[in-house]
Amino acid sequence: MSFCNRAFLPVVAIFGLAFLVGCGGSSTHTPVSPPTGGFSNSNLNGTYTFSVAGFDILVNGSPSTFNMAGSLTACGCSGGTISAGTITLVDFSSSKPATSVALNSNSAYSITKDGRGLAKLFFGAAPAAEVDLDFVLTSSSHGLVTRFDNGGAGSGTIDLQSSGVTLATTPYSFSISGTDGLSNPFAMAGSFTLDSSGNITAGIVDTNSNGTVQTALSPLTGTVTPGSGTTPGTASFSIGSLTFDVYAIDATHLKLVETDDTEFTSGDAFSQGTDAIPSGNLVLSMAGLDLSGNPAAFGGIMASAGGTFSNGIADVNDNGLTDGVANPSAPAPVNFSGTFVETPSGSGRWAVSFTGFPGGTAFAAYPSTGGVLMLEVDGVAGAVTAGAAMAQTSGAAVAASQGYGMNLTGFDVGNGVPLNQIAQFNTTSSGLSGLIDQVDFTISKPGTSNLVGNYTAPASNGIGQVGFTNGQNFFYYPVDNSTILFLASDGGEVSLGAFQTQSTPTSAAAQVVERQMAMVKAVKATRRRQVK
Repeated sequence: MSFCNRAFLPVVAIFGLAFLVGCGGSSTHTPVSPPTGGFSNSNLNGTYTFSVAGFDILVNGSPSTFNMAGSLTACGCSGGTISAGTITLVDFSSSKPATSVALNSNSAYSITKDGRGLAKLFFGAAPAAEVDLDFVLTSSSHGLVTRFDNGGAGSGTIDLQSSGVTLATTPYSFSISGTDGLSNPFAMAGSFTLDSSGNITAGIVDTNSNGTVQTALSPLTGTVTPGSGTTPGTASFSIGSLTFDVYAIDATHLKLVETDDTEFTSGDAFSQGTDAIPSGNLVLSMAGLDLSGNPAAFGGIMASAGGTFSNGIADVNDNGLTDGVANPSAPAPVNFSGTFVETPSGSGRWAVSFTGFPGGTAFAAYPSTGGVLMLEVDGVAGAVTAGAAMAQTSGAAVAASQGYGMNLTGFDVGNGVPLNQIAQFNTTSSGLSGLIDQVDFTISKPGTSNLVGNYTAPASNGIGQVGFTNGQNFFYYPVDNSTILFLASDGGEVSLGAFQTQSTPTSAAAQVVERQMAMVKAVKATRRRQVK
């Protein structure tokens, strides 16, 4: 929903936020303050891997799933030249299997002082196709991305690529999601181990297609190769006969986009690190569908120890109905608990049983360096919830006098369309201000607006709150001092995302180590595929 069409909810008064000039019936445009900071075109320098998942716009106006990944080589110069690149775009509205294509020589980028940037990617013969990537850098090696053109909306990441990636022979965990050939929601999670030639020597998979589940499928065989530079590698999985283009960030993190025209998916593969679910507090972020096919998202915190989850508390946004902030008659935050056991033993796959968790009762969980990747496998018709749990650093919180990048993905409930945002903001002891770019299918053209708000420190349950003058309000869950996950808490949208700290780009000593994590993606309700 566009900022100017959103209701100002009661929580705004609680946070004491200033009014956003330009909304309502006034013809005055929202003032956009000039950005400040130390970023420039020089901070995108080298070969980067990017991925975006979301929805495009068909002729009849209905959203259609798209997934894309690629690599680009940026000059790090004032001219913003992209000298090489490749993109793989998988679009549900097309019946053709995806193939990677080279970026045209007129592709280019620009970056403002606050780290927000725009990359215009052109590919194919004249008239060339165009995809615009709007991003915010947190450093010269990492950023958050949304698609920022009139063709669709989606979210993802961009990361500096290591040169000469050689994959490890230790296990990887992966999670992919999207739709099947009938536009039903589809997700898969699993693990695989490679030999030195890239052959899968051991593997196990769980799948969920619109609530129809297959659990602990093995053996998974196939191959995974990392590619080189801007040229993607490939992967093949025997279960489902699936093929993927593979874009490596480094030996610990791969981007996968499906190319076989069976399902229409993308996702991440991370080195497993350890096959154990961490002990201590875990921050949980998930998205899926409720039993009526409406979008739902969940965020929370739970304690992990000795095969049990305890002290779980989950905030719920089910089709815009949230737990008590914007709608006092809505349910309170949910308390839940659970158990987990490695099944089969030694596989790195954990069977999770929840009691009281609103997103599902049974999940398959695969630990990784990107978090514990989780997929609902309770077999409830239409129920496909997926996400990740991440180990929490004690004392993690929003920092004052700090720059943050923000990415949001979800749905405008009132209009039934996808919503994506990219923002940069700076904090004070309790306030924040910056600029936000939004793509919403109800807007004829993507736009930029001022962002002003306040935040509270986490309460005793570890959950804090953020309120913006545009009517958006969030519960937030600190993972560590650089990454904070959040869930929309007002009734206008179902969305979730992340804040990440920005490091000073001119000082190598100040560079933070960005957390590699799976970006939880919005899931849409069932739509039948158009016949081509």
